[in-house]
Amino acid sequence: MSKTEKEYELLKSVEQCCRDVIINIAIHSELGKVESRSDKVEDDILYNSFLAQTRNNALFIALLRWCQIFGANKESTHWKNISGLCHKSVRAKICNECVITEREWENYHEVALSFRDKIIAHVDIGEVLSNPSKYTKIYLNSTFILRALVITLMEELNIDDQKLQNEIELISTLTNEILLSQAFRMAENRIF
Repeated sequence: MSKTEKEYELLKSVEQCCRDVIINIAIHSELGKVESRSDKVEDDILYNSFLAQTRNNALFIALLRWCQIFGANKESTHWKNISGLCHKSVRAKICNECVITEREWENYHEVALSFRDKIIAHVDIGEVLSNPSKYTKIYLNSTFILRALVITLMEELNIDDQKLQNEIELISTLTNEILLSQAFRMAENRIF
């Protein structure tokens, strides 16, 4: 595999993580608008339980994937492993566009990592953590920013393989707005 193909594989993996974050945060958000039922009959209790569990799982997946791209530098899909991205300017862009300080970014980052480590990946009984659902807008917007940068880098790659060129073209047509719309439709058209 050539250096360019390896770069493409990393960018493609990071873009997929970004896509998963966007879709799952949107599903989590949309399911939050669904009215629960009266808990008077067993079907209503099951419905409410399923709805809550599905919504929580969407947030858990979003946070897991967000941590894969923004969490620890040791992650192979961490954004700092992408050549062509200036770390300081990417961080500044995220803070500027999310209207947060570097310190606030570090706090949101720590909330996501702690929640992943102590609730999602492992269970630390009795642990009291900040609820990351309060920060989904930051997680979503930071992901929008990174995804746009990744797609630009993908489009700039000098790839001769027509199949890979077609993949890049397809990925670039899936805008963040389209992903959000698809996720909202999935949540609206739930089968329960």
